[in-house]
This record gives sequence, structure tokens and C-alpha cells, in this order.
Amino acid sequence: MLYRHFCDQLNGYLLHDLHANTHFVLALSGGVDSRVMLSLLGRFKKQYPNYRYSAVYIHHGLSRHADYWQQQCTIYSQQADINFYAEKVRLDLGAQVSIEQAARDARYKALSSYIDESSVLLTGQHASDQVETFLLALKRGSGPKGLSAMAELSDFYQGHLLRPFLSISQTQIQDYAEQYSLDWIEDESNQDVRFDRNFIRHQITPLLKERWPHIEKTITRSAALCAEQEALLQSLLYERLQDMVQPDDALPIDSLKQQSKPARDALIRMWLARLRFLMPSEKQLQQLWQDVALAKADAAPQFRYGRTQVGRFENKLYVFPVADDLSSIALDWNITTSLMLPDGLGLLSLVSAGNAPELEEGDLVFDLSLESEVRHLQVRFSPSGIMAKPETRQHSRKLKKLLQEYKVPTWQRNRIPLLMDAEQLISALGLFVCKPYSGCTHQLVWHRSTLHKK
Repeated sequence: MLYRHFCDQLNGYLLHDLHANTHFVLALSGGVDSRVMLSLLGRFKKQYPNYRYSAVYIHHGLSRHADYWQQQCTIYSQQADINFYAEKVRLDLGAQVSIEQAARDARYKALSSYIDESSVLLTGQHASDQVETFLLALKRGSGPKGLSAMAELSDFYQGHLLRPFLSISQTQIQDYAEQYSLDWIEDESNQDVRFDRNFIRHQITPLLKERWPHIEKTITRSAALCAEQEALLQSLLYERLQDMVQPDDALPIDSLKQQSKPARDALIRMWLARLRFLMPSEKQLQQLWQDVALAKADAAPQFRYGRTQVGRFENKLYVFPVADDLSSIALDWNITTSLMLPDGLGLLSLVSAGNAPELEEGDLVFDLSLESEVRHLQVRFSPSGIMAKPETRQHSRKLKKLLQEYKVPTWQRNRIPLLMDAEQLISALGLFVCKPYSGCTHQLVWHRSTLHKK
């Protein structure tokens, strides 16, 4: 019965996706839900061997048993004949970020590296998890989007996320595990009612089920109705958002001011979702609007919630991840090798003009007189105390003032790599080369695949 349902879910996805080489990636914790799904996926692989199959365990480092759990998941995957991978993650805990949220964010980020356009991530959430998600959204005062809870199929990075058990009760999952004599991992933290989800699972949901035995089905129906309302809202506002969003993904504040409050709030949420950032609570959204969008014209406000920041620049809203402070970093660079920049800013390579590839956006050319076979330069990030004369200027000026002139947002001004020759600035990367180094004996190649946008 459960296997038939699982096959229907995966085959339904295959009809939806139409990729000849679909890759099924199971998020494997080793708990009973993902353990049962691994068993089902192994059976499915025997029946449909032409697809790709993987199981990924995320090691959060939160439990002293995590290494043992990883070993067990390795064994479970071998038994199911599914390729196994493990990823160790570091949690980013910031203001107003719970351990649950930080662990979920880190988990999904790690899993995303296994997902391309032909991949579908399988997770083990079931009907009781849907109830918990709905009640947590209700506790936060969420609107239709939050109360939509979880969808069976949704976008996930380049691919999709499928929850085959979402309409299945935990009892059915437990029955399957017992029928096939499966063993699984019991995470001790699942009993800790200090965590909101565990509190609902152990103290609230049992009372609800005792009073109303069909509460899971009715909440699932309510979540589905909220999802329908949210889909309607999205379709009505989609074109409006398309017209508003700028090429650099900024959102003009003047355009938002012309909207009604409900439409404005919905547009900001749609914008954040489109750029894959965490949804703010209702209170956070209103604070964001008041403190950032409606701040004084000459202010440069920023609002942070979790690992997300929203800032204003030139009367537009920008959203970006919380980044490390690089202002105190100075990197010595032997220019005969490439240099990896910190915090995902990319890779620098310096080549002589004769060996240089075709110029791409962000590449720079300049003259550098080599006094010896090997020359050491330095990369800094703080503009403080640096004077600069761009090659198009006649006079030197403080670099801080130049960054303002070049319309660099405040949150990026300590993240521009500054190539230094002793105490002389050669270049503010991506912006200009200084006049004393104007020329074309060398080309600087900046691979910026992970550079944060404005």
C-alpha cells in the first residue's frame, strides 16, 4: 500500500518533469521517516534502474551521536543499493535565529549542491509534520502563504522538492518499518519540548487528535485552501512585480508607495521569495518598511532578520545575505599563483598581457613594472586612509569619497577588493585602475561566481 503510493508520487513527478536522466536525491537523517523512504527508494530503483539515485546525510554537529548516525546511514544506503554522501555543515546563528531554523537553512544549502535541473530532492515530511507546520505558522500570525504550510511538489534551487509522504500518517510509516523489520535512528533532540515543533508534536497534536480524530485531514484541507488563495494572489500581482523589479533585482520604493498596504506587503514577500530569501514575520515586515523604506532621504538604513539583510540605496530596496566583516583583512599575494578571496568573493588571477584571455566583465588591465621574477602585492578591503586617482581623473581623492561617486552601496564598501602595491592603490576591483598604473602589461582576471549582488 505504502509502496504503491510512493511509486505513484515518483511516477507522477516523472510525468511532470520529463527529464530522461532524472536524479532522485533523498535527504537521509536516519530517522524512521527517511529510513522507510530509503527502503522504498531501493525497491523503486530495482523496478526503474535507469534513473540516478543518491542519499545525502547532513552532519549538523549538534549531537555527540552524529558520527555514529552517519555510519548507520552509510549501512542503510548500502543495504538499499543507493549511493551515499555525507556533508558536514556549520550553523549560522544570528539575532532572532533559532537553532531549528539555522539547522534547516544549513541543511538545505548543503543539499542544494546535489540538485541540478534534472534532480528532485525527496524529503520525509508526513501528515503530522504538516499539522505542526500549520500550527507554527498560526502561532507566528502568518497569512495565506504561511498557512499554506508545505506543498507536495515545489521548486528547489535548479530542480524540485517532492514530499511523497505528505498525505500519509506516521502510523502508516511506522507499520511499514515494523513489517519489514527496519531499524532506524532515534534523535534524542526530538524529545526536547523546548523546541516549538517538538512541543506541538508531543503536547498539542495528541490532544487535538484525541478530541478530533480527523484533525490532520482537516488541517491539510485548510492548508490547501490557503495555498489556492496564495496562488491566486501571486498570479494577480505577478505582472506588477515584473514591471517593478530592476535589472539589479532592486525594488523601487516610490513604486511600492503607490500600492495599497496589502498589495505592498505581498509584493515585498514575492520579491524576497523570488530571490530565495527567508520570509520575514508580519512584525519584521512592518519594521523593515518603517526603518528602511521610510527612513530619511540621506540615511543609509539596513534591517537584519536571521541571515538576511535589506538595505536602501538610491531610493531602492536591496536584499542580500549577512556577510562577514572584511575591513581588517589584508592578504599578501604572490602573483605567480591565484588568490582565493574570503567570504565567497571569488578568485583572482594575474597574467601578462601576451597570455591574457579575452576580457570579460570585471577584468582589468594595467601596467606593473616587475622588479624581480616574483612580486608580492596585497589585497585589502578597507578604504580608510587610502587616496586614489582613477585613470580618467586629474586629481587624487579619498577612496571613501570615490566609492560614493561610483555609487557603491554602503554595505559593499568594505567588500571591494583593493589591489595594493605597498601603500599605493593599483585598482579598486570592478571599478577602476589608478592613473600611475594605467596601461596593459598585465590583466587581472576576477572570477566572481559567488559575489554577492547589491
